[in-house]
Amino acid sequence: MSDLIVKDNALMNASYNLALVEQRLILLAILEARETGKGINANDPLTVHASSYINQFNVERHTAYQALKDACKDLFARQFSYQEKRERGRINITSRWVSQIGYMDDTATVEIIFAPAVVPLITRLEEQFTQYDIEQISELSSAYAVRLYELLICWRSTGLCWRIKKLLHFVKVGKNISVI
Repeated sequence: MSDLIVKDNALMNASYNLALVEQRLILLAILEARETGKGINANDPLTVHASSYINQFNVERHTAYQALKDACKDLFARQFSYQEKRERGRINITSRWVSQIGYMDDTATVEIIFAPAVVPLITRLEEQFTQYDIEQISELSSAYAVRLYELLICWRSTGLCWRIKKLLHFVKVGKNISVI
C-alpha cells in the first residue's frame, strides 16, 4: 500500500507558515488515519509514533523526540487561511490546524486532534484534490521546499504560471523579501 497524502486543493492553496517538523507531523497523522482505517474526525485523537517520524524522514532518534515535543507546542498555535465556496459567494476562513495536541514521553508518541475546519479538507475528497506519495517529500529538508512541492503539484495539470509575489504569499514569506 502506498503512503498517499491527499488534501483538498483549498488546503493546498491556503496561506500558512509551518515549520518542517510541523508539516511532517500533519502528514504522518493523515497517513496514520488511513493505515489504521480509523479515519479522521474532530473528536478522536490520532497517534503518531516517534519511530514513524524517524523511519519516514531518516532522522536521529534523539533529534526526533525533541523536534516532535517542540512541534506539539508550536502547532497548537498555528493557523491557516483559505477560501471556501458558499451559495452567496466565497468566504475567507481562518482556522487553527489542531484543536488538541500532546506528546507522551513514556511512549514517544504524539496525540493529535485536527480542528473541525481541517477535517473535511483531508477527508471526504471527491473533487478538486491533490495527492502524492509521502516518499516524494521525505528527503526535502526545508519547510519551503515541501510547501513549494505541494503548490506545484496542485497546479501542474493547469499549466498555469505564478507570479513570484503570489507564490511568496502562499508560503507566508515575510514582507521584507525583495523580488528582483
